[in-house]
Amino acid sequence: MKKKGTYILIILLLPLIFFTVDFSLAKNNKPPIFAIKTAMYKDGGTKAYQGLGYKVVDYNQMDGRKDVVFISPFINWGEPE
Repeated sequence: MKKKGTYILIILLLPLIFFTVDFSLAKNNKPPIFAIKTAMYKDGGTKAYQGLGYKVVDYNQMDGRKDVVFISPFINWGEPE
């Protein structure tokens, strides 16, 4: 029974760890490591990533943005409302 509780704890903590690490990377303008790249745009190299309950956009426009934006229903940071 103790082994089952450990597995449940790991399953609940892993997404939280992924979320926290990718959020802190985005705050430092770095691409995520736990999210999967879903799109690459032809505006200079902007990339979109999808994580567990969040999205990260790594802007690299030729004449524009060059930042990383973290989009989540839990945290409103980087993207205008």
